[in-house]
Amino acid sequence: MKTFKKHYRYLLIFILLLTFSCSPKLSSSFTKENYTGKAYSKIAVVGISKDLSSRLAFEKTAVDLLQKKGVNAIQGINIFPQNMSETEKQPSNIIKIIKENDLDGVITMGLIDTKDGHRYEQGGTYTIPAGYYRVGKHIYRRYITLEEPGYYVPSKSYVIEAVFYNLKRELVEGQDTWVWTGESSIVDPSSLQSAAKSFTSRMVGQIIKDGIIVSKHKQ
Repeated sequence: MKTFKKHYRYLLIFILLLTFSCSPKLSSSFTKENYTGKAYSKIAVVGISKDLSSRLAFEKTAVDLLQKKGVNAIQGINIFPQNMSETEKQPSNIIKIIKENDLDGVITMGLIDTKDGHRYEQGGTYTIPAGYYRVGKHIYRRYITLEEPGYYVPSKSYVIEAVFYNLKRELVEGQDTWVWTGESSIVDPSSLQSAAKSFTSRMVGQIIKDGIIVSKHKQ
C-alpha cells in the first residue's frame, strides 16, 4: 500500500478530492481490523474526476453492478454535484446531505497514479507458397510458415483506488469511517467505458466476495 492511502482515513476528505483529476480480483485490498461485513440500506458511489464523462461512466457502471448484486446503490452525482462551491464542501453541509439522503455507506473511486511502460506484442505468423513437389503421379504445392519477431510498444497504466466508508454510526466531523480500500491497474484501456467496466467489475466482485458489503441475495 502506498503512503498515499493514509490520506483516506476520514470520510469527508473525498469531497476535497473532487477537485483532483481522476477503474477478476483487484491487485491489492485492505480491510480495517475488526470490521465485519454488514447489509447497507443505501450506498452512494462517488467518482473522483475533473472530467464529468469519466465520473459518470465509473459511477453508473458500479451502481448497475451493485444493484444486480442486490445492493441499493445510487450515483453520487445526484447528491454531490460536479462543481460544488467551497461552502457546499464544508463538512457540516456534507454530513447534512448524507443524513438527508439516508446514506449509510459511501464508495469513492479515483485515479491515484499513472505509469508509462512498454508491453510485448507477439509477432504475426503466416504461411506462404514455396513451390511444388511430386509424390508419385501427383504434384503438391509446398508451403512454409514464417514468424515475425515480437516487439515492444509504449503503454500506459492507470492505477485506480476505491475506498468504502461505513456511515452507520452518528456522524461527526473528523470521524474515522473508512473500512476497506482496494486498487487495481488498467493497462491501455480501449475506451472510457471499458476502463470503467474493468475496474468496477473487479471492485464490486471483491467487496461482495470478501463480505465487505453483504448482498441481499446472500441473506
